[in-house]
Amino acid sequence: MKFAVINDLHAQFAPRPKHPGYPGANGRAEWMLRQFANGGAHADVDFVIGAGDLIHGEDLNSIRAEMKALRGKLKQVAVPFYPCCGNHEIKQQEGDEDYERPYTKAYGKDRFDYAISTERVEIIVLNNAGTFHVTAKRREQRAERFEQMLRARSGVPKIVVCHVPLVSIRNRDVLHRSFGFRIYRCLEVELLDLLDTVGCDVRLVISGHLHLTGMVRRRGVYHLATAGTASFPHDYAMVNVSRNRMSVAVRALPKALHEPTSNIHGPPRYEKNYTDAKHPHPLTYLRGLASERRFTIQL
Repeated sequence: MKFAVINDLHAQFAPRPKHPGYPGANGRAEWMLRQFANGGAHADVDFVIGAGDLIHGEDLNSIRAEMKALRGKLKQVAVPFYPCCGNHEIKQQEGDEDYERPYTKAYGKDRFDYAISTERVEIIVLNNAGTFHVTAKRREQRAERFEQMLRARSGVPKIVVCHVPLVSIRNRDVLHRSFGFRIYRCLEVELLDLLDTVGCDVRLVISGHLHLTGMVRRRGVYHLATAGTASFPHDYAMVNVSRNRMSVAVRALPKALHEPTSNIHGPPRYEKNYTDAKHPHPLTYLRGLASERRFTIQL
């Protein structure tokens, strides 16, 4: 089985967007979606997962228009498409029916917390887009649903896909500064506790949100975040699952589509580039080390 994970397209396909987006984001988003059309380079995948922030969506009107326009673009995708909610799909208004309606209208009401069951693995799609801004009731519901999905199909290897990483993908203090937002990881600690206590089947967690690529291992679980297409370095992930292993490869978009000024962890957003102890060069801070971009997990 082979599938792709794309994220953070920040597409603004609707005409006359009110809010400026990422330079060249629409062109890169269109290129990405064409890869899964008939005759595209990745038309042989079994399915695609969109791990959040596929639209830019800065207000309710933008969310409505951009979600509708994206849905039209997704018609070219020739394989099943599974969505995961990102904060820009709902503008951190999780639980607000008006803000959630464009998403549910596009994908269905059952596409917030759900599982993709395959012969080899169980894929848990978890909506944590509203972390920190979420109500106590919704937070409790999310944890209960996550526990249910973790306990299902005991013994079957599991992959979790969510928008906001469950752990810090870079040195925590540096990432907090370079990302510039409080939510550089999921702030619902009970989800990580559930992963530790009842998530023994989980092998891999895939997320986006950070606009950089990296992988860390925590208690035997691989946590991968990919940059997405809107921001440099413009990455997405491919996952191959065989009987005994999962092979994960992060791929970059063609260099002709790269736009260094779309980087949010350095100039022009900041006067300086950011690095940490394990990533002493600005480019490795953004792209991750080779071992973070290609790795194999034994099942």
